Parts: sequence; structure tokens; C-alpha cells
Amino acid sequence: MTFRSVGIALRNISIPLSVGVASVSVISFQLVIMQILSITQWHHFAYMVISMAMLGFGAAGTVLALFREWMKSHFEVLLPVLYLLSGISMAGTAWMVGIFGDFDAFLLFFERAQIGLMVFSYLIYCLPFFFSGLAITLVFYCKVDEISKLYFFNLAGSAAGALFVILLFWILPLGYVASVLALLPLTAAWLVRPDSLPVRSLTIAGLLFPAAGLLFPVTPETSEYKAIYAARQLPDAEIVHETSSPYGLLQVVSAPAQRFAPALSLQHRGEPPVRDVMFNNGEYFGTLLGILDPEDGPHILDYTTRGLPFALRDQKSMLVLKAGTGTDVSQGVYHDVEQITVVEPHRQSNRLLIRDHPEWIDSLYRHPAVNVYGNSVRTWLAGSDKQKMDLVVLPVLGAFGGTSGVHALQEQYHLTHEAFEAYWEQLAPDGMISVTAWDEHPPRTSLKLLATWRSMLDTHGKDEPADHIMAVRNWGTITFLMSRSPFTSAERDKAREFSRDRSFDPLVMSDIRAEERERFNETEDPGFFDYVDTLVFGKPERFLEGYTFDISPATDNRPFFSHFMTLESIPELREMYGDDQIPYMELGFVMAWATLVQIVVASIVLIILPLFRVGWKGTRRRWTFLYFSGIGTGFMFFEMVLIQKLVLYLGQPVYATAAVLAALLLFSGIGSRFSSRLPANRTALVRTGLTVVALIVLYTFLLMPLLSVTMSWPVFGKVLTVALLLAPPAFFMGMMFPFGLRRLSGSNDTQIPWACGIDSCLSVSATALATVVALGSGFGLVMGIAAAAYGLTTLAALRMGE
Repeated sequence: MTFRSVGIALRNISIPLSVGVASVSVISFQLVIMQILSITQWHHFAYMVISMAMLGFGAAGTVLALFREWMKSHFEVLLPVLYLLSGISMAGTAWMVGIFGDFDAFLLFFERAQIGLMVFSYLIYCLPFFFSGLAITLVFYCKVDEISKLYFFNLAGSAAGALFVILLFWILPLGYVASVLALLPLTAAWLVRPDSLPVRSLTIAGLLFPAAGLLFPVTPETSEYKAIYAARQLPDAEIVHETSSPYGLLQVVSAPAQRFAPALSLQHRGEPPVRDVMFNNGEYFGTLLGILDPEDGPHILDYTTRGLPFALRDQKSMLVLKAGTGTDVSQGVYHDVEQITVVEPHRQSNRLLIRDHPEWIDSLYRHPAVNVYGNSVRTWLAGSDKQKMDLVVLPVLGAFGGTSGVHALQEQYHLTHEAFEAYWEQLAPDGMISVTAWDEHPPRTSLKLLATWRSMLDTHGKDEPADHIMAVRNWGTITFLMSRSPFTSAERDKAREFSRDRSFDPLVMSDIRAEERERFNETEDPGFFDYVDTLVFGKPERFLEGYTFDISPATDNRPFFSHFMTLESIPELREMYGDDQIPYMELGFVMAWATLVQIVVASIVLIILPLFRVGWKGTRRRWTFLYFSGIGTGFMFFEMVLIQKLVLYLGQPVYATAAVLAALLLFSGIGSRFSSRLPANRTALVRTGLTVVALIVLYTFLLMPLLSVTMSWPVFGKVLTVALLLAPPAFFMGMMFPFGLRRLSGSNDTQIPWACGIDSCLSVSATALATVVALGSGFGLVMGIAAAAYGLTTLAALRMGE
């Protein structure tokens, strides 16, 4: 093949190829924003980021609906210009969002200016998606006879982008990634450039923006309310190490005044050690404690409530879950535990502490008794050899002084009822599970843990649950133990002696006495002991229903362990604590609703209201509305559930999002391509819609059982499993959109951009709404709504386009 023939072939597919290249950047940029927000804010705003993209595409569809004839007549010039603007805005986003100051979610309900900053940041992040969306939608409109091929390039490029950005996260610091991605829309612009000197000159000039971003990268600044901010304010504090990866931004802070004193007993007479601290995305990840010499006296954790399990029984084997930098492992090594199994899913941290800088923790993770696994907790449990453990230690829950509920939206699959069932099966006959929680007011975390344990013990037929639960508290923390065998009288005496020597108070024992509960440490809530007794000794059902907060056990269907607030509880909380305190009791929950309101308002203003100029009446426009709104809602609800479910399966939010987007979009693209072989008649639309509904219902009940069979497989096997499982529904979902557009093109093609806008508008709202529904009712209901939405689409297909 000659260069000339290659050039001709490229020109023939230049427009579809440009759509594919631009789509790579669009999906990749979504994951970049997700990483940025996880650093600058408090958790992964996956639903918010996806809604940004869909809002941009929705607004683009509206603009096209309003100016379609003018834009169609200027197609050759507009297309490269729109790609160019997408690349420029992508490269400049990091600068633009900070023009008027940095948005901070924690200040949203304290400083009114933050509302404006939030909206401004949201709209700035939407710009690259708007310009790319307008370009792609313009192509769809002007080349509707090739919609199946174009939609395939669009979705295949998006699928490639979800994987491409993961590679960039591994090889580039986050500050450079957006500028590299900006080169892709510029490449798309070059592919479709007309023989016009001004347009070609603009395309070349556009390279200046990503070049500036590569020369002067903008590093995301963390919120001043994150833990690393306080650490950096210490005298002579400095960041001694920084590295980024798909797992986040890992930083190590060193300071002479940075001491490790985790709720120490007031009886501790030693000097708290000075240690460096590791942070991930600005949040505390662990102290680099290392190995402590027994000749220096008791281990420092033995002067906290976390010393309780070692005071009761000799531990020969120990399982430490989400071990971080190994502080609990250090305690196990100190007590000569013969076998310590460490599970820490943050592989970048493991690489640093085992291979690159083992000296940071005195080669703790290379100790002969220690074996480290870089799996998620549930993945490791699914593939473990079921060797029985004397002690299972979970990470500390909460934070000193309580939390503001910033993790309410975070999936915590290691704290669900099903997870504790797995830990129970991992225990030796006399094995124990140990969980330490920071004290908080009003009490939530500790009560939810007890409710989960009580439910599990009831399931296992333990008639006297108090015989299997023990807890000790001090001024800052509570350590809970659950034993497979009943605690003996001698062990309860040891616990009392341990508490007395360190000025701690017993909280839960089968023979607890009221006078020993507040000997050294008073509680802020006078009803706390009654709550605990009801959950351990009494009948907790009525208490769970009547308590102000939702402390029912988290499940794999609702894995939000840190979510406690409900809409029904807000009036009571307002009366008790006032309006100003409500947001900071559970910031994540309030932010979810605030974001939903913002998204709905923005989509109405930017998508729906402008469409009134086009008109809503005539030509059966209502059926078009129902058809495309059903597609937008159903697809996004299904996608959001898959992302959150695959966090359990793949163990990491960015990987889960990338895998879902890649699989869904790739096979949707294949479905779109295949749809060109079929007539876009009523029969084809109805059959395809009913197939999608049936598959969603089937996956509601069978997805997790199928995934659990392969939970212990290596990553490649899991990714292949995800692809195979998602292929059938994605294939048929991908047929629905081009079917609908082709149906309209045969009857009223003026509705095509309008239909794209409706699809995007409902997609925007669905991303946030799916999260809110999952918080309140679980993933099952979200999947049910997805099936109902496609059912509505199927009904609308009977009348649309007539």
C-alpha cells in the first residue's frame, strides 16, 4: 500500500477517527477530575464527575438543537474549532478553577461564597465535555446515515480512554496528565482540518496550551481540613517523599514535633516517639512506627485500648486487614506472634515499604513472621487457604474528635455484615476479632458496629451474645472484641486489671457493673450505656427503628458503613443541634443532596429551558422524550451500580470506574455497529428493549454470585470476567440509541439534537440520583429503577417516530 493510498484511506475515515480520538480524551479526563477531587476534597466524587461530562454533552445537544441549520452549513470549519476548544479548555482547567479561589466542600455551609465557587468549578470542569460533546453531536447530526459506525467509534474510543488514563497515572505525576490528554482533541482537530490557513494556524497555536501545562504543571492543593494540612503546619515540617499512582497521591511528612500518641493512657510515662507520617490524598494513611525494642518497655499501643487482645490471650497467628504502614503489625511483632498475615490493598505503599524504602519502618514488612498481600480485604478472604487465625485486627474507625461524615458515600465492604461473616469463619476456635473506634458524640460508629455484631451472633445461634463481646474505653477510643468462644471469668478479670492499670473503663462484659463504667472517663452522652446494653443484652430491633441515626448493619447491598443520617432524622437533629451543625454531622450525605439539586437545576437551565424555543408539541415529541429519557436514566443507573459493586470486586475505585466504563462502552459500541444491519423498526426496538430489561433483572440477582466465584482470581482474570459479564447487556444497550436516532431521521430529523439533549439531561440527573437512592435503599432498588427506565423506553418505542 502506497503512502498516497494510506492518505486517502485516512481521509475517508478522518471524521469517525476524530470522534474516536476525542472520545479517548473525554473519558480519560473524567478519571483525571475524579483523582483531582479525591485529593482536593474528601472522597471520590464519581457520580459528580460523570454528571459533569453528561451535562456538557447535554448542553451541547441543546445548542445544536437551537442553531442546527447554521452549524450544519459551517460543519467543516466548526468541527476542528470545537475539537481545538476542547483541548485548550482541558489543558487550562487547572488554572481556571482557581481564578476566584479554591472551592472547599467543608466550608460550603459556612461561607456562602463557597456555593458560587462550587458552581463555578463545576461549570469550568464541564467546558471540555461541552466542546467535545458539541463536536461529536454535530457529527451525529450531519452524518446520521452513518450513525452506527460513528457511535461505534465514539464508544470504542471512550472504552480505550478508560484504560489509557490508568497507564498515564502510573507513569506521570497527576499535574501533567491533563495536558497530555489535551493533545488528543488537538489531534482530532488536525485530522478534520479544512484547507483553510486560519483554521490550520489555530490548530497549531493550540499546542501552546498543553505545552504550557507540561512546562508549568499545576499540583492539586488539598483542603485545609485534611489531616496533611495540619501536619504541614508543624514547625520545620517538610514533605520528604511524594509519588502518585492510580491509588492516589502518596506523601510522607517529617517534622520534629510530629509524635505518635494515639489516645495514650494517662499512665504512660514515656516520651511519645517522633515518627514520620504517610498520607494518601491528604488523608492519614499511617505512622511509620517500625519495630520497637522490648528493652525500652511495653509497646506504645499497649498503653492504648488496642492492647486489650494481647492482655487476654497469647496470640500465635494474627491477620491485620488494611494494615496501612503496619502499626498493628509492629505490635504483633513485639508480642512475638509467630505468623502475621498482612492485607493492604494500596500496592504503591507496599512497594515503598517493602522494596524501595524498607528502612522507613525498620524492615517490618520483611520480618520473618510477616507476610504481606496487596489484595483488597474481600479478595484476599475469598482466596485464602482458610488457615484459622487467633486474632483478626481491623483498621481504626473514625478520627480523633469525631468526624464530619465525609466518608458517608464511601463503599466500605470490609465493614459489612457479609465481611464480618467471613472474618468469623477465619477465626480459630478461640479466635477474636478486634476493632477500635474513636469516641464520638452523638454516638454512631460504635453503636453500628455493635448492631452488626449482634445481628451476626444471632444468626449463628449465640443465645448469650454478651458472652462473646467485650469492650474497653478510655478518654478517646473504644476497643471491641468479639470471640468465637465465650470469654472466661479469668479473661474478664484480666480485662479489668488491664483497664485499672491504665485508667481505662470496661464497657461491655457479661457481668459488667454500672459503677465500673465511668471510674476514670466520663461519657458525653448519658444514654450511651443504655444504648450499648440494649444492643448487647436486650432486643435491639425497636431501638434500631427509633434511634435518631441509621445504625442498622451495613450490607453488601448498602455498603456505606459511615452513612448514618436520613431525611427523616433531619427535623429532630435540627431541634437538638441547630441548623448550623446539621451539615457537619454527615457532610457526605448533605453534599450528595446538594449536588443533586445543583445538577438538576443546571441541567434544567442549560438543557431543558433552551429547548422551549424548539417547542415541545407536535410530531409526537412526548414519545421521543420518554424514549431518550429512559435510555439516559437506565444506562446511568446501571453504570453507577456496576461501578460501586466492582469496588468490592476489583478493590479500588479508579480501577472499578475504568473497568466499568471500558467494558460498557466498548460492547455498547459493538452493539451500535451491529445495529446498522437491522432495520430501525418498531419490532427491533421493542425486542431490544425487552432484552435489556430482562438482562438487568437477571443481573440484579446473579451478578454478585457470579463475581464471587472468581473473587480470588488475579487482576487480568477479573478484568476478563468483567468484560464477559458486561458484554451482553452493554451490547443491547448500545443498539437502543442509534435505533432511536435512525427512527427519528426517517420521520423528523429536527428532533435528533433535541433527543440527544434529553438523553444527556436525564443522564446528568441520574448519576447523582442513583447515589442518593443507593444510600437510602441499596443497589437493588437502583437496578430496579434501571430496568423500569428501559421498560419505559420500550413502551415509547411503540409510538416514537410515527
